[in-house]
Amino acid sequence: MRMMMETVVSAQGTAPTAAIAGYRVAGKTGTAQRIDDTCGCYRGYTASFIGFAPADKPAYVINVTIQDPKGMHWGGALGGPVFKEVMSFVLQSQGIAPTQEKVKKVALNEAQLNAQKKVLRAQAN
Repeated sequence: MRMMMETVVSAQGTAPTAAIAGYRVAGKTGTAQRIDDTCGCYRGYTASFIGFAPADKPAYVINVTIQDPKGMHWGGALGGPVFKEVMSFVLQSQGIAPTQEKVKKVALNEAQLNAQKKVLRAQAN
C-alpha cells in the first residue's frame, strides 16, 4: 500500500508537486463534489491531499483540505504544493535526515506493467 501511495507523488502520479527532494513521500489525492443544502444539488468541490513522510519510516502526517476552490479543483494540484511546503518545514525543523533508501518503481498502468514483465523475462533468460 505504501509503495502505491509513493507513486502518487511521482512524476507520473496525480500529485507530483507534493514530492520533496531527498525524501520518500507518500500520499493520496481527493476531489469531491459539495452538496448545497439550499437546493439538494451538487455545487462546487472539496479538494484534498493527505500525505506522510518519510515514507520508509513514517513520522508525520499532513492533511490539506481546500473547501470550494475556484477554477481548478483537483486535490493533487491544489493540495500538493501546500503539503510540500509544510512537510519540508516539519522535516527540516525536526532534524529528519533525508531518505537513504531508493524507491522501488511500481507500474501505474497496463503498458508500464507489460514493459516491466518484458524486462523481467529477458533478465530470467
